[in-house]
Amino acid sequence: MIRNIIKIDEEKCNGCGLCADACHEGAIAMVDGKAKLIRDDYCDGLGDCLPTCPTGAIAFEQREAAAFDKAAAEANQQAATCANLPCGCPGSESKTLDRSTPDAANPVTNIPANVSPASQLTQWPVQI
Repeated sequence: MIRNIIKIDEEKCNGCGLCADACHEGAIAMVDGKAKLIRDDYCDGLGDCLPTCPTGAIAFEQREAAAFDKAAAEANQQAATCANLPCGCPGSESKTLDRSTPDAANPVTNIPANVSPASQLTQWPVQI
């Protein structure tokens, strides 16, 4: 299939990574300090990466390329987003909170009316 797809000029690329960050589909990755189009089927051809490149290393070209595969691009994006998260969502990571207060034995008593009491939350997520 002939379609519009990005082309990255390695000579002009300074390795800043802005285009990889701007590519929502994950079609661009940094390889050996340079931006590379890693898969044709991840590139939707919309060009969100073009205006972010400070050196003008990215341009459109019409060439034979695999058709854009939205499902594959979304799966790649999901895998990249969740790779470093324990359960896929940062809010679901179990945490213990240290809420040390001067009067740890009874922190809620004798608090003036204009002062909010310190949180008694000691773990996250909260289990009710």
